[in-house]
Amino acid sequence: MILWTIQNKIAYEKMKNTGVLRANESYIIDESFKNSYLWMSSQMKKRIGNAPEGITFPVWAWYQWEGKRKRPDMRSHVRNWGEKGTSIVLLTIDVPENCALLSDFDYWHYVLNDFAITFPYDESVIHSEDEKQKSWENIFDINCSFDGNIHQSLSTQATLWEIKCEWVKKVEHFISR
Repeated sequence: MILWTIQNKIAYEKMKNTGVLRANESYIIDESFKNSYLWMSSQMKKRIGNAPEGITFPVWAWYQWEGKRKRPDMRSHVRNWGEKGTSIVLLTIDVPENCALLSDFDYWHYVLNDFAITFPYDESVIHSEDEKQKSWENIFDINCSFDGNIHQSLSTQATLWEIKCEWVKKVEHFISR
């Protein structure tokens, strides 16, 4: 399965030396996201298997961008990947299907923001923690059939335990703006 991932050039250089790219906990953008990332890790264990030794958090990639199976458009996507002037790479990778878990990028934000995924949305309804976390599993329905809507600009993300050097098919260099 072809995926695309945007990484700091330093992580890519390290991958060339070690043979794998793995998530580094110290680069989690916001500490408040940590529990959401741990939830995603637990889902990955259930759905694609345990992480290799020493891995806690997934690496993110793109499966589908704005409704099409295409690489992210770096003219718009090059922003906010580190401080202005940071060297980044867009890697095109060919990953075995059993190594990636696909999920809806937009609905992933419900998990990040600790909201239940319910339709129609009603903020007055109180959900138990178990109900809320069960609702989050809707993000894995990448056809979004659970809400009855057709998503014309659906973006699908992929999470992987690691990216192996031999999976890299193309490397494109960019500077964060």
